[in-house]
Amino acid sequence: MPLCEVSSVLEASLPNWTADLQLRFVYQDNRTVMTERRHTGPLQVQKPLYPEGRSVCHAVVLHPPGGMAEGDSVEVRVVQEGEAKTVLSTPAASKWYKSRDRFARQEVWIRLGAGAQLDWLPQESILFESSRVETRFRLELAEDASAAGWDVVALGRRAKGEKWESGEYRSTTEFVRSTGELLWAERANFMAFSGIRYAPQGLGSFPIFGTLWAVGQNCTSELAQRLATQLPFTDNLRAGVTCLPNGVIVLRALAQKIEPLRHLLIECWSTMRPVVHGRSAKRLRLWAT
Repeated sequence: MPLCEVSSVLEASLPNWTADLQLRFVYQDNRTVMTERRHTGPLQVQKPLYPEGRSVCHAVVLHPPGGMAEGDSVEVRVVQEGEAKTVLSTPAASKWYKSRDRFARQEVWIRLGAGAQLDWLPQESILFESSRVETRFRLELAEDASAAGWDVVALGRRAKGEKWESGEYRSTTEFVRSTGELLWAERANFMAFSGIRYAPQGLGSFPIFGTLWAVGQNCTSELAQRLATQLPFTDNLRAGVTCLPNGVIVLRALAQKIEPLRHLLIECWSTMRPVVHGRSAKRLRLWAT
């Protein structure tokens, strides 16, 4: 049997990782407590930390395999009861490996009760050459809950000169009220060779893109205008911000390198958080490692 056929047989026989993580946070005695933590497969969460005091629980979601291969599927479900406050993050970039024909999938579903606050701050996703990626993020929140977060994607391993010349990327984002009212929905779907990657109204030939978002009663046009004053528009990094009429702010950015984009999103999040949540921004220790 030719070596290429042996390789194909071996790849087809490799097991796929299927994992899920379920978390529940409750606010009691002036403290946010993780009261439920269930997982199957290689998806876990570190011991909760309280660098901001008892009221805000910081948790880091871990995926020990270090990356997503063809056919892998992970699901994260988080429930925050009334007044619970959390910061959820990941310890390192998510890697999406080469796939022959099947997608690797990730779904995140978060529900916020009355007065709950969330900061969703994962590190970037890196799409390897020939990767096929599908993600879904759904946020359900009560009328007076608030949330802020981001998503960053790098097309190809830039440090290795990889340009992501083949592959497919699919992404769905949905924000809804607990009453069922749709606040914001967006879907991205493009192949590596798609013209949207190079069109001015698309990615404009930038290999890295990110979205910073916030939703809550204090997400107003005044906050968006304040953010707009600190946004760059250069050949290496550019960004713009939009305020939707239903309390949603969306900031989009394009970059040639990860570090400047990460720095920009952190600075903008630091500006947003005191307004959105009514508490000062505290940089995560993960960002300094």
